[in-house]
Amino acid sequence: MKNLLALPLVVVSGFALTGCFDDDDDPQKSNVRVIHASSDAPAVNVNVNGQTVVSGADYKQAAVLTPNAGQASLSIDGLLPGGETATVIDTDAALRFDTSYDVIAVGKVGDETIEPLVLTDDGQRDSADSVRLRVAHLSPDAQEAAGGPVDVYVTAAGAELPEEATFSFSFKESVGPLEVPAGEYQVRVTPAGTDTIVYDSGTVPLPAGADLLVAAVDNTVFGESPISLLAINGADVSEIVDASAGSGIRAVHNSSDAGLVDLYVNATPGSDPATVEDIAFTDTVPEAAVTGAYVALEAGENQVAVTGADGTVPVIDATLDLAVGSATTIVAAGTVAQGSVQALVFEDDSRSVVTAAKLRVIHGAEEADTVDVYLLPTAEGGAAATEINSAEPALDDFEFGQSSGYVEVPEGDYVVFITSTDGSEFLKTGSITLTAGSVYTAIARAAPEDDNNVAGLTLLDDFLTP
Repeated sequence: MKNLLALPLVVVSGFALTGCFDDDDDPQKSNVRVIHASSDAPAVNVNVNGQTVVSGADYKQAAVLTPNAGQASLSIDGLLPGGETATVIDTDAALRFDTSYDVIAVGKVGDETIEPLVLTDDGQRDSADSVRLRVAHLSPDAQEAAGGPVDVYVTAAGAELPEEATFSFSFKESVGPLEVPAGEYQVRVTPAGTDTIVYDSGTVPLPAGADLLVAAVDNTVFGESPISLLAINGADVSEIVDASAGSGIRAVHNSSDAGLVDLYVNATPGSDPATVEDIAFTDTVPEAAVTGAYVALEAGENQVAVTGADGTVPVIDATLDLAVGSATTIVAAGTVAQGSVQALVFEDDSRSVVTAAKLRVIHGAEEADTVDVYLLPTAEGGAAATEINSAEPALDDFEFGQSSGYVEVPEGDYVVFITSTDGSEFLKTGSITLTAGSVYTAIARAAPEDDNNVAGLTLLDDFLTP
């Protein structure tokens, strides 16, 4: 097994700043904001002077701390499967009361480039009615895609791309503070020296008095742009996805008695041709439902209908309001016999975490009712030797239509059991390998008639080979 659970220890150098500090009984406070900007790192705990002050901060999240000005010990621990932690930042810092600090985790764990970036800010501004911006390049993916620095154009919304960029910078560089009038703006990014737009914010309203750190980070949502922007105001973070990202959907036929079906996306059964015809039980759309493979749609309201093969009467007719950058899995579940065929809709998260495998289980088998799900390490001798015995279920009283969400588990070989709540075995899989850094989805369904099991699993994402 690869040792992917060990995070590199990063000690901040050059963070201790000189200055005068208040020694009174009621000391003045400093302001330290911690930002998680490492796209493949797990969630973290933030500790000050040996005490955990923030728990479970995830990628694209920020936390504001107000320690006493003066000497302080700051550490950040990555959260590993099984409740273990690994320290990724550990430093003693001298904090001024008249300076704000941004301590940002940047780079990637997978290639051992994760490190802290520390920005300081005195908060000075020329006008209380202006929009004050500081901008930081925190995206190694954008640096790699551009082959170096990027040009950033900040214009009025809808303006033509000007000949000269507002500024250029490289990974880990920052600019500002910049002060601009309140209004509607558009941010576009190109590789330096080109007019090829790799990111377009669309219209972004900036209100008077705003004081924002704008961070370009690796894009981990749907869309081809290498970045998205985070507008960070205190501890509040808003993500601005590339305006042309669109959204993605995929569909799974999970209704055991529905036979072949046709799928209509923004089309009308009986009037328009089917988008995809003759989808069989356990089939997916796209056919290879690997991580990142979706049918691309415009964001906003999209109509999805399912009929029997060559039919005109929908058994599913759903309107989905899809956000820009969203990725969605639609499971056609229930049974025709019970008149219960329906669309189960789940939001996907394909961000890879190199310290663990991310596993999601969806209960899409109405026939199985409420079940218990066990995920057990494969015993010596393989799947046949693996038994539940006294193990506790990973998911107990798991009901039809529910999702486990994405659970981080150590990489390794596992056997999945699905049982009734009284212990009757519905399914025992062979040995399944889960690899750290991969994302997996398993959808429980009824087993085909020629299967000895009562239940089965439809496997998506990194279970499949592209």
